[in-house]
Amino acid sequence: MTRLAGGNGYKGVWGMDENRKLREQLMPALESKCDEFRLLGYTQVTMDGLWECLCSRKWKHRPAEKKLHELVSDIFSLSPSEYMMFLTMRSYKQQAAGDDELERVLKELL
Repeated sequence: MTRLAGGNGYKGVWGMDENRKLREQLMPALESKCDEFRLLGYTQVTMDGLWECLCSRKWKHRPAEKKLHELVSDIFSLSPSEYMMFLTMRSYKQQAAGDDELERVLKELL
């Protein structure tokens, strides 16, 4: 039985090898979800975007161990609205980080 050590894979808590191995095991489910979103008209969806969303949203505050079938279920239960919300929030955070950097540079100049 395959289990996943807890933590947030996107930020590297799982470890590089575990993260890569897990992603390889889940690739058929990820490809299927990516194809589903594209059929629904979300043509800009990427495997990396899906993986990042799942790691930061679905698996962030989970128990220390998850079974492989639970992870597959999480992938298949991801809705387009959840994914779009994730992308929106990520965009806002990146923009805010850029604004903070701009503010810091302006303060240095003045």
